[in-house]
Amino acid sequence: MRRPPITITCDCGRGERVPYGDRWACPGCGKRWNTSQIPAAEYDALLRRLRRYKAEVLVFAAVGLALFVPLIVLVDASYMYLAAVVGFAYVFLYAPFWRRRVRRVAREAPRWKLRPE
Repeated sequence: MRRPPITITCDCGRGERVPYGDRWACPGCGKRWNTSQIPAAEYDALLRRLRRYKAEVLVFAAVGLALFVPLIVLVDASYMYLAAVVGFAYVFLYAPFWRRRVRRVAREAPRWKLRPE
């Protein structure tokens, strides 16, 4: 998974999304910001939590495919309707709950106060 960028907002009001570990110079006032000031352990912990939620979706999809493909191919094609019902239930019942959890994790992510160099 690609590491998400860090949003830096300069004291002058300009902002930029900078990859973790990179430096950014504000074009407005010339201040230089370094994202390496962020503790690596905290940033990696946030990434682990987000990866866990992504893996949850992938595991659900893999289990669904492993269950329904053999049923449809080997047993009876009418299981396709059941697969569609399960898919719709996932999209309309579970996916909104999952999105709220991921957004809550992102919203509760630590806020780091960087100092200009």
